[in-house]
Amino acid sequence: MRILFIALFVLSPLFAISENTDTMKADFVQTITDDKNSTITYKGNMFAKRPNMALWHYKEPIEKSVYITAESVTIVEPELEQAIIKRLGNSIDILAILASAKRDTKNSYSVFYDNKKYDVIMQDKMIKAISYTDAFDNIVKIVFTAQQINKNIDDSRFSADIPADFDIIKD
Repeated sequence: MRILFIALFVLSPLFAISENTDTMKADFVQTITDDKNSTITYKGNMFAKRPNMALWHYKEPIEKSVYITAESVTIVEPELEQAIIKRLGNSIDILAILASAKRDTKNSYSVFYDNKKYDVIMQDKMIKAISYTDAFDNIVKIVFTAQQINKNIDDSRFSADIPADFDIIKD
């Protein structure tokens, strides 16, 4: 479930800075460092679309897809042959939240959401990295590459494709 919390909290800062951002595609490397300085690294790609759709496709160290819509979060885990579906109570306009990001320095911004501070580093008008401390006091850093802003992303990209033989866990 840690991935669920990470995906939910990480989604929020993705569109910091520009009110004109409607979509984002990028590759990412996500590191999570615990209080014992042990680090795990995830790699994959993500897609996000205004106001509240995202897909985080983790490729390494294991394959996993996290689909986020206004109504639910669905985690599809092929190695476990399962999908976890969690209904969301409230729709969140991610871009509206992030439009409130404040500039700290030339390339650094911060935004507070749900009593948590997210630091966003910009480079060449693109989000380069996001860092924050998660609910488990882990330090999370996500570095983006190959970013594409405002490219067409079909809404069907955000619909989870769950194989018929997978176990479905509803939370």
